[in-house]
Amino acid sequence: MERLPVGALRCFEAFARLGDIAQAARELGVTPSAVSHQLRGLEELLGVRLTERRGRRLALTQEGRRYFEAVSPAFILLQRATQQIRRNRLPRRVTISALPLVANGWLLPRVGRFMARHPDVEIQIQYARYRNYSSDAADLSLRFGVGDWPGYTSERLFSGEAFPVASPAFIARHGPFGSDRNIGRAPLIHDGSTEQWASWLDGAGAPPSAPLRGIVCEDGLLTRTAMLTGLGIALTRPVLIEEELRAGLLVQLSEQGVTDGQDYYLCVRADQEPLPIIRQLAAWLRATGDGDAAPPGAASRRHPASARRTGTTGQRPA
Repeated sequence: MERLPVGALRCFEAFARLGDIAQAARELGVTPSAVSHQLRGLEELLGVRLTERRGRRLALTQEGRRYFEAVSPAFILLQRATQQIRRNRLPRRVTISALPLVANGWLLPRVGRFMARHPDVEIQIQYARYRNYSSDAADLSLRFGVGDWPGYTSERLFSGEAFPVASPAFIARHGPFGSDRNIGRAPLIHDGSTEQWASWLDGAGAPPSAPLRGIVCEDGLLTRTAMLTGLGIALTRPVLIEEELRAGLLVQLSEQGVTDGQDYYLCVRADQEPLPIIRQLAAWLRATGDGDAAPPGAASRRHPASARRTGTTGQRPA
């Protein structure tokens, strides 16, 4: 990778901002000829004219103005960070990665409460790459699997067992279902593939006699939207749709779940000692992560079901 001409960039930024070679030289503590030399060197390196003579003064070309607009934010950021660290007030930032539905349905409400108690902490949330967790460099990760990821210590947060869920409007159109066996006769929503539903129906004593149909969504967040839209019944984890269940926007139809033994884990990088704020946030998530408990009022909105049974299938995360 080519090294950045930091000295030349400093001279260019100062000249472009102040509009005068002499003023830029005074600010940088160098001679005007040194500033001019650095500007010429930068132009030669870039192969672009950044300045031009207009009478007796030097001015930016159109390309020079565009370049200044591009590099100026970086200098502002550097200056701000330098001032903050001099004052020992560099913001504390924690990066968290999570799958889309986990981030939206479970993580954000909890992080919001944490930030209310710790306003000086900056939180950065990004989507995890389920198929390539190894590329994840976040301080904390919420992951779906069996808890074994090299370079991370993992602690189980909540179960990956999924249950049939639909909107009240959908139930009004297609219900009542009476028993688990009748659920498979309604339109279904599939999260990634039809395997999960095939396993659930087999556990309900109603294995499909033909390939399952219904809308297939790429991930759990799309599946949630499809449920809210009333497109069908989906298999999802109630803890990830707590607010929708509390508000009555979605209803769990059965106590029968389906799982392949994969769960959700809180993972912390093991290649370095976590900062105190990272440990504090991890502890907060563990303390508020009672994911196996049903949301208040959810039980009253469940479809009457037989004794709970659990099937197995290859599942995708939400």
